Amino acid sequence: MASIHARCDGMFIGHALVSNFDDSCHMASQLSESLLELKRFDGPNIMSRYLYSYHTKKYDLGETTKIVYESLKNRVQNESKRSPVSRESFLFDQSIIDETARLTDSTLGNKTAGCGPSSRSFPLALCHWIDDDDLFDISKKEANLTHHNRLAGEVAGIVNLICRSLLRKKTWEEAIQLAFLAPSLHDDVSAVCLRYGRSMNPNVNMHPAYAPRVLLEALQYVANSNNLTEALRNLNVKQNFYALPIIGVFLGARWDIPLEIFEDKLNDPRLKTIRDIANKFSREWNPENESACY
Repeated sequence: MASIHARCDGMFIGHALVSNFDDSCHMASQLSESLLELKRFDGPNIMSRYLYSYHTKKYDLGETTKIVYESLKNRVQNESKRSPVSRESFLFDQSIIDETARLTDSTLGNKTAGCGPSSRSFPLALCHWIDDDDLFDISKKEANLTHHNRLAGEVAGIVNLICRSLLRKKTWEEAIQLAFLAPSLHDDVSAVCLRYGRSMNPNVNMHPAYAPRVLLEALQYVANSNNLTEALRNLNVKQNFYALPIIGVFLGARWDIPLEIFEDKLNDPRLKTIRDIANKFSREWNPENESACY
């Protein structure tokens, strides 16, 4: 059975390779840096990293997060007349972040139940100091930094609970069953568990980025794959577009990612960076008995 190091490494590598280093990879790295540096969940600190990274690098963002950024950027521009823009310029009180997320939800007609948070927040599952019983609620807090709709947070929580169980060497089916024991789930989230293994076709009336729909797609895809090689070979970038980051995380958590899969990318600095992050997380779980990721 894979070690904790292999699972941590696999989640980061799977996430990056399957999503082709998309925007969720940038955000997962920023989240990781905050968690590793502070050893606690600090919403304003995490948000400042998200916003400043986007401000300086301009990678693609989902519509919801982009509107949040534009709203908060106006505050920064007013302040920047007096001093240069830095990450600290994007350090807002939690109340301001919450209000911006609420206003964004209103602007979008209460349709901020997208899969962005569930695509970026898996590093929370790797934090040894986040108790299993707290992981779901902290995942919802992370989601609410940008997505006010409860569904975005609940789906992120389910993804992270599955990852935590796999990290603790539960089987795939055990991990799914344990995750859906989370309390007070929205009906649309609970329905994912009911439909899992029974219906492959998502609800076509829902937006393809709707978090419960994306979760079901990711779960079905991984469950219907016999092994990692088959799963990677059969991926359809166009068909599975929104689910790709979560599929990658699940593949890495379930099977880990052996060296031969990404050997041609070993010199990619982006891959080295995320593997360094994975190694830091894994050392916190069992620093005496586990060997390094690579």
